[in-house]
Amino acid sequence: MKTSTIFRYILLAVFNAGVFYAIPLSIAFEAWFLLSLIILNAFLVNIVYLTDRFKPMKWILPGMIFMISFVVFPAIYNTYVSFTNWSTGHILNKTQAIKVLEDRTFTPEDQKDILFDLYVLQDQNLQFYFFADLDENNMFFGKAVTDEDIITASFATHEPSLKKNGELSIPDGFYLLSGKEQIANADALQDLSLVIDSKTRAKLFKISVFGASTGSLSSTSQLYTYDSTNDALINNSTNTICPAVDDNFECNGKEIDPGWRIYVGSENYENLFSNQRIRGPLNIVTKWTFQFAILTVIFSFFVGLLLSMILNKDNLKFQRIYRSLFILPYAIPAFVSVLVWKGLLNPDYGVINNWFAPIYEILEIEPIKWLKTKESARAAVLLVNTWLGFPYMFLITTGALQSIPKELIEAAKVDGASGIQSFWRITFPLLMVSISPLLIGSFAFNFNNFTLIFLLSGGGPPVIGSEVAVGWTDILISFTYKLAISGGRGNMFGLASTVTIVVFGIVLLISALSFRYTKRLERIYGNI
Repeated sequence: MKTSTIFRYILLAVFNAGVFYAIPLSIAFEAWFLLSLIILNAFLVNIVYLTDRFKPMKWILPGMIFMISFVVFPAIYNTYVSFTNWSTGHILNKTQAIKVLEDRTFTPEDQKDILFDLYVLQDQNLQFYFFADLDENNMFFGKAVTDEDIITASFATHEPSLKKNGELSIPDGFYLLSGKEQIANADALQDLSLVIDSKTRAKLFKISVFGASTGSLSSTSQLYTYDSTNDALINNSTNTICPAVDDNFECNGKEIDPGWRIYVGSENYENLFSNQRIRGPLNIVTKWTFQFAILTVIFSFFVGLLLSMILNKDNLKFQRIYRSLFILPYAIPAFVSVLVWKGLLNPDYGVINNWFAPIYEILEIEPIKWLKTKESARAAVLLVNTWLGFPYMFLITTGALQSIPKELIEAAKVDGASGIQSFWRITFPLLMVSISPLLIGSFAFNFNNFTLIFLLSGGGPPVIGSEVAVGWTDILISFTYKLAISGGRGNMFGLASTVTIVVFGIVLLISALSFRYTKRLERIYGNI
């Protein structure tokens, strides 16, 4: 057997071992989408690499797996989330929610406010120990631990022999702290507990300068117990039955958090278009999103085209230097440029308002409150995005202009066409044939240009009176983020996923229509 074959089988064995490890975990967490992805990828890998029958697929499969994992799977999963109630309080599945509820505890009335003598000791390593004297039959000694270490801490031992005739017998290697020493270490001691059993802890309640300090007992019991027969929770503190209603358990008409995820059908889509609380802001955001994407493409395209036309001269001196300077904004990371622009547009200390100060004085007007009002914020967003986008347009139009045969322009001149006529009748149509798909891509990118909005304006200024978090410069993707992360009522992932599906549909429709128009241009001008 060839070395390469042995190596291939070893890698497959390691891969399959990982698959067999991941499958039970996915089932345990009820991650069915992840489980299906794992099984599909495992099936493709094994069927392709175990035999030579699908040899050509060996080179295609890695790319296919990445496409399925990072494009197809997220798209399908996002669609699934849009049909659920996934939100704050409904993030877990039902099994996980029940486990969280059953982990909750309460202190019974007969076990509250129990006080007793508590002695604080230190060992040679300066670790604190508590001796709790509850009564003659209950004396416990052990290491005092913080809340973080309680889970791994050992239970205290029953040590009645340490106290004889009312006097504490200090074990070897330990030192009894006086009241003053306890006061000096009060901050540390208040955070410590003696773990008596899985439900009972002893804490320092009050330090005494003379004699033993006072300890308090914290004894807890399980608050909720799940009754699988009746699909209900039993509240052990009140002996109340809390039945499951839709996506929450309810006790006396009050929902208990957390709830769990359920399928809600088209409810999110109905809320998106019928709920005035969301529909009003959505209308504002949608209109601005189209304006922002279209105007950004137009402005950056014509600035880039103008510059490429100016520099598209054969005998122009320093042509390469000029082109390098115009490409510079494209070379700087966008998030850096956006933050720099945010500083420049500061209405009080920004350089731009300082430049325009003489004009403000002559016209006797107030300085522009960049990013503070609706109009100035939208103008700033368009200005900065034009700055970021024109180098890309400059690059593609420069390349497209150089690909247009000069004989066509010369022939037009011979026929008496002016420069403007040659541009609009020959250069521009041929230019559009080449760059229309790129303009469509630029539109789709700016339609979802979250980075610019988030870093420059944060979507602000806010729309006064809106019941959800929304600003005048928010576009659909930033509005979706606010719905999902900072909507005012917790995280609404289901509703946010619904918006992303709508955005995808809009971009898909516009792209399809635009590509259809591009094909028509190709049929008319493609053979020139």
